[in-house]
Amino acid sequence: MADTGPLVILAKLDHLHLLRQLYAEICIPETVLVEATTLAYRSDAKRIVGFAAQYARVVPDLAADDPAYLNYGLDAGETQAISLAKQASCPVLLDERRGRSVAKQEHVDVLGTVGLLLKAKQTGLITEVSCLLDAMLEHDYRLAPALIQQAKVLAGEN
Repeated sequence: MADTGPLVILAKLDHLHLLRQLYAEICIPETVLVEATTLAYRSDAKRIVGFAAQYARVVPDLAADDPAYLNYGLDAGETQAISLAKQASCPVLLDERRGRSVAKQEHVDVLGTVGLLLKAKQTGLITEVSCLLDAMLEHDYRLAPALIQQAKVLAGEN
């Protein structure tokens, strides 16, 4: 189950293909798809629309009164991604710190964009993580300096 931030940054990097190469099934909550494609004229939004149509399963949102709906005051996309991931017993692709904390509290496995890039390098799908981390920063994607350093060490690029 994917949240908005990771989809948008992967689209900006033109690396959405990593999701389909690493996972047999990619699910995107309806709300996340709407959030990620609101600015439909942008190239990243167009990439997400095409990717979702071809490779992902768009999952209907849970209603706020559904017992599986987790109300922790997160934004709508994070709430749906975590709630649906828990319901489906699958991991969630999520970067926002508070959302990751809630997912872990709910015993939902969490993978972030940086972790996805490391996994892609380990499996030989990409040759370098550092250049993509730099590109994420150029797109104003918030990454803690410690996370960047740790990722470079894990990727053997320090």
